Amino acid sequence: MKIPPVTKIKTHVFIWLVFIAYEQLSVLPRDNWHFGSLWDEVTHYILYIALFYFNAHVVLPNTIGRNKKLYFVYFLLVITQAFICVVFNYIILYTFTYFHIPLVPPFLNHRNYIVSSAVRALYFVAFSSAYWLALAALQNRARVAELENTHLKDQIARQQLEAAIISTENAYLKSQINPHFLFNTLNFLYNSVSKFSSKIADSFMSLSEIMHYALSEVEADGKLPLELEIENVKNFIKLNQDRFGQKLVINFDVFGDTNEQRVMPLAIMTLVENMFKYGDLFNVEKPANICIVVDNNRISVTTENRKRRVSPKESHGVGIQNLKNRLAAYKDYKLEIEDDEETYKSVLQM
Repeated sequence: MKIPPVTKIKTHVFIWLVFIAYEQLSVLPRDNWHFGSLWDEVTHYILYIALFYFNAHVVLPNTIGRNKKLYFVYFLLVITQAFICVVFNYIILYTFTYFHIPLVPPFLNHRNYIVSSAVRALYFVAFSSAYWLALAALQNRARVAELENTHLKDQIARQQLEAAIISTENAYLKSQINPHFLFNTLNFLYNSVSKFSSKIADSFMSLSEIMHYALSEVEADGKLPLELEIENVKNFIKLNQDRFGQKLVINFDVFGDTNEQRVMPLAIMTLVENMFKYGDLFNVEKPANICIVVDNNRISVTTENRKRRVSPKESHGVGIQNLKNRLAAYKDYKLEIEDDEETYKSVLQM
């Protein structure tokens, strides 16, 4: 059991002293302005204060608390607590009688003694229940504040992630980052962030895989396996879905046997990047589409999306024109583009 801080103990002691003083002063007129027996008052207050904390910290948390809602069990335990208090009151009564300690007010009859003891016990149980409800309300408020603080930290972390992604992508596109330094940095960021958020760490891992693929050395024919290009596109989509809270509406379909198929690296990726840069990817009614079809060792890649009303500024050294320049070195590649006011469609034949 967790021991409360000294300041809390002092507060409780002070409140009990005020409460006892109030009760004693309020019954003075009834007892002809005479205080009761000191030993009688001390033992009974110890009994009822113990009942107060037992009900608040043991009975209520294990019946009504923690979403258990065991109201009938709690009712039985309240009756049991009242009965135990009556039994202890009789033990105190006979002990004081044996040692000739006076009782004020004096004992009259068993019926009145049982009723008054039970009512007194129920009074402290009700008092204890009010204390528990107030304590639970304060604890819930503290949990809400903690959750809001955690949510705020997540938002800040997400913003920091977006800034890191944008910064890293820009550096990559400008080819100004040493690959060894880049991967060491991403590995450091992944290990640092994984302690606090697995989702953000996964985003760094996706970005690292994208960069690793982009900087991979091609073979003699200048191509890489199609499956690696597809996996790279999936990582890129996943990264941006995490960036925009899984709100992007994109269909990505692959048909046919992709095994042993080879493509120019980043050819499909360039079309997808162009879609993310200029497309409206939040339209549920008209989602963006990426379709890869493999038929008789021929590969067809189709991208189609609605245009954004406000297009970003033109970039330099990347994009569709860069892809066309790269495709010029290959005889078996053909790129067709349909571009109107509302939609953009590209078909790459390989």
